[in-house]
Amino acid sequence: MAAILDLAKAGTIHLVHSPAHDFENERNPREDRRLATRLWLETATVSVAASPAATDRARALAALGFGPLDALHLAFAEASAARWFVTTDDRLLKVATRHHEQLRVAVVMPDQVPVEPGGDRA
Repeated sequence: MAAILDLAKAGTIHLVHSPAHDFENERNPREDRRLATRLWLETATVSVAASPAATDRARALAALGFGPLDALHLAFAEASAARWFVTTDDRLLKVATRHHEQLRVAVVMPDQVPVEPGGDRA
């Protein structure tokens, strides 16, 4: 993940910040992780707001088997036109692989982010 943050700081890729990030981070009982995540979120150059469309999409994704919060994160990533949804969550990756044709964003592990000139959203 450090390499992804370095790419974002260099402007090679653009990170997305959504209300789901804030919700999840605020629930983290460890203050050190909350603060580290807050710093990461501050590097995001793209923000996506809550909307009825994102809520509807999250419900549809949850119906495919994604956990509620994962579905919300994915819906916001799709709404932001992100190219990649980066995760280390094996369960999320497994469900995403099974339903990849129904997703509007590629779900990848950090080491699978293909870096191309010109930048992109992750």
